[in-house]
Amino acid sequence: MASRSITRREAEHLPPLGVPAGSPPARAFSRRIDGSGANSSEVGGKAASLDRLVSHGFPVPPAVALTAEAYRTFVHRAGLEPLLAELREAGLPSADAIEAETLRVDRAFLEDTMPEALEEAIRGTAREFLSTTPVAVRSSATAEDLAAASFAGQYRTFLDVRTEDEVLDAVRRCWASLWGPSVRAYRRREGIPEDDLAMAVIVQAMAPADWAGVLFTRDPEGEPDTIRVEAVRGLGEALVSGRVTPLDFRVERAALAVRGAPGQERPEFLEELARLGLRIERRMGSPQDIEWAQAGGRILILQTRPITVQQPLRADDDAFDTEPAPGAVYTPAGVQEMLPRVLPPLLWTINAPMLDEGFRRLFAELGIRPPRNGGQYMALGRFRGRAALNLSVLREAAASMPGGSGAEVERQYLGRVLTEGEEGKPSAGRLRRGLAGLRALRTRKRVEDEVELFAQAVDGILVLRVDLRKLPVERLLGYRARVRDLARRGYGAEVAAAAGAAAAYRALEMALARWVGAEEAPLWAQRITAPPRPSAQAGCNCAVSLWDLYAERVSTGPAYGALMAGPSEGAEERIRALGEEAEPFLDAVHDAIRHFGSMALYGGPTWDEDMAFVWGCIARCGGLGRDASPDERLTATSSAREVALGELRARLRRSWRWRITRVLTGQIVDVRGRLLRKMAADASRFLALRERAKAALLVLGGEERRIVLEAARRLEASGLLADRDDVLVLSDGELEEMLLGGEPVSAEELARRGNALARAEAGEPLPETFQGLPGIEALPPMVGDVLRGWAASPGTVRGPARVLRALAEGRDLVPGEILVARSTDPSWTPLFLVAGGIVLEEGGPLSHAAIVAREFGVPAVLNVKGATRAIVDGDLIEVDGTAGTVTRARVEVAA
Repeated sequence: MASRSITRREAEHLPPLGVPAGSPPARAFSRRIDGSGANSSEVGGKAASLDRLVSHGFPVPPAVALTAEAYRTFVHRAGLEPLLAELREAGLPSADAIEAETLRVDRAFLEDTMPEALEEAIRGTAREFLSTTPVAVRSSATAEDLAAASFAGQYRTFLDVRTEDEVLDAVRRCWASLWGPSVRAYRRREGIPEDDLAMAVIVQAMAPADWAGVLFTRDPEGEPDTIRVEAVRGLGEALVSGRVTPLDFRVERAALAVRGAPGQERPEFLEELARLGLRIERRMGSPQDIEWAQAGGRILILQTRPITVQQPLRADDDAFDTEPAPGAVYTPAGVQEMLPRVLPPLLWTINAPMLDEGFRRLFAELGIRPPRNGGQYMALGRFRGRAALNLSVLREAAASMPGGSGAEVERQYLGRVLTEGEEGKPSAGRLRRGLAGLRALRTRKRVEDEVELFAQAVDGILVLRVDLRKLPVERLLGYRARVRDLARRGYGAEVAAAAGAAAAYRALEMALARWVGAEEAPLWAQRITAPPRPSAQAGCNCAVSLWDLYAERVSTGPAYGALMAGPSEGAEERIRALGEEAEPFLDAVHDAIRHFGSMALYGGPTWDEDMAFVWGCIARCGGLGRDASPDERLTATSSAREVALGELRARLRRSWRWRITRVLTGQIVDVRGRLLRKMAADASRFLALRERAKAALLVLGGEERRIVLEAARRLEASGLLADRDDVLVLSDGELEEMLLGGEPVSAEELARRGNALARAEAGEPLPETFQGLPGIEALPPMVGDVLRGWAASPGTVRGPARVLRALAEGRDLVPGEILVARSTDPSWTPLFLVAGGIVLEEGGPLSHAAIVAREFGVPAVLNVKGATRAIVDGDLIEVDGTAGTVTRARVEVAA
């Protein structure tokens, strides 16, 4: 049936929604919403807007407003004035006290006796509707739906109310919501006086909606010439509360042309709904936020309010993206391992300031004046929810350092020099370079001490295991401040260790290039650099523990292996069914996992939050041979390093340049070989320091995660969050403010941020480099059967490709498959034990992925542009980690 709007006369006579004829309620306590000129001081802002809609002939379900006079009568007769005076004068409660404060106010409005005449007026209104239909009971405050403060989502609404007693209860709770802590905080922020406030209540026939949603007559997050419509099947309450993601449409205001996502279901009435919305905007005199329903082929308007969003936002912008600095070049390379994937507002506002402070501290210690880029952060930006480094700032900082070079920064992060004429260009004389070298040496010595102290302090935090539930909010925030202060030191240590590792590794490459040539130097540097111990590496520590658990428990207990052979989602339940004999094994798994903290990002999800992935990793160990254990692989790579050092010495001794230089310099003992070995040891040491700092930071991140989840639990219990996962779309400052009783973020805003975050996660990654707002990267087509990238871990392997776009897709990775992905982070490390080879679109020789691949002896090629598009699941490919090539293998077919 085609949808159409209905006339005022039709709305008044809808059989399932109509109010039976009869005597009107007592005039002092109720007023019918019939277009006769009700004003907000009498019936509240929401009811007054509905009355205006009815007066202009718009289709509004029949409704009666219980007036502000009804509220004032109840407050006076119940003796509530002293309580309300106390609330007006008192400060706002902390998060710990919000629930108790809300219950105290509710109890006052629910328990006091209602005057008989008032109760009968409410019951009479309810009877008129309930004889034919359930009702919606909606708050309508005298300070609501204002042009600058809509109070959207602040007051209570009750849907599908079916009895007189339920109507009475809902009315009392609507009255009480006028004095809830979150509403009081909102009023104080907006400067709205509380002296003469009152709460009217709308009792409205329920629309048996087939569809429902909201319509913005001007898109608040996009182009002003478009209408935005969000729609869900059934009642619209699920949309407003953020429990479901709506269908999202744009409608051109001029042509009423509808745009939606390809393949998305499209209700047939959208054009008519848009036309109705424009009519309402013209009548109301400003852009409107309209709540609507479609029932039985008829469009109904449930409420409307002015749009209060002041700044247009993109659909994938949750308001936490940063403005690009003018003229600055940004790159996601190099930062995606520290700040991976799309970052929710909470994790961005926790991590970005600490990482940026780490860069500032490093610059200060090296005597570099911090460049000014005019942005919120010096070295970072967030675009489409993803982190990027300000490459221009890093170039400028490096160039200002004696002996430094902007070209080296580009080579480190991008693998090539962007600026012509910068290659090998010195920035200072020998004296200044020497002084800078001494300063850098002092910094490196400090880094060693700081990383060790930081790691030991984190171990101490784990031993404490503070019971967060027992802490009052002030002590909880105090504990968080101490954890955060330690995390700042950790970020500073990681940044400094990473810079030291890059400098030492580059010095080794340049020294080798003098004797073996620039093309061979990177491969020799990889071969003679010792990987860090697995127990000190982020992600590797978990992979090693999972292998040990398998070797000690599963491989020796056939029952465990059989039970883990099924789907990983139910592995723990199947093992637990064995009874008491399984408890030590389960305790060992959980105890091990608890000590590894966050999986990929400080404060992010922890390993024990994804036990299905953990059990899958343990089960996959059964498909690997004993020689695939981390200890065996480390022994093999250590032996390979010694072999490589021997080969390098033999190679150099055969070089006529090497021999002649020794004779000309009069070296009785050839110190150059010792120097190269020391340079390799320095690079290895700083790589180990970087990994140790990263691992300890993620362990500490697990404690931050515990604090965040405890805060979310309290806010959910207080009614300030509908779901504890909503905490991720708060900022760090908003979370603390809400815990202390400050202004809450509305449910609508939380839902908007959540939808924007989902769109960002579904969007394209950032281009390799960009200026201004990033576009979509145009990838070169695959030429022939060969893709080229950085040779990150030597060796050659052939196997079927497995393209992974998320960690969860790797739960059933088969041993020997070639892992192909955009990028990885420490949470992917257990997959490196299983994969036969690694192909990534991002990363370089010093990335975490490259270090882990070399440690486990897995051939890897990184920085392979377009790999996830050019390669499909099942392709037989050959990965040459020595040459840096990925070749699609040709399958020979027997005649």
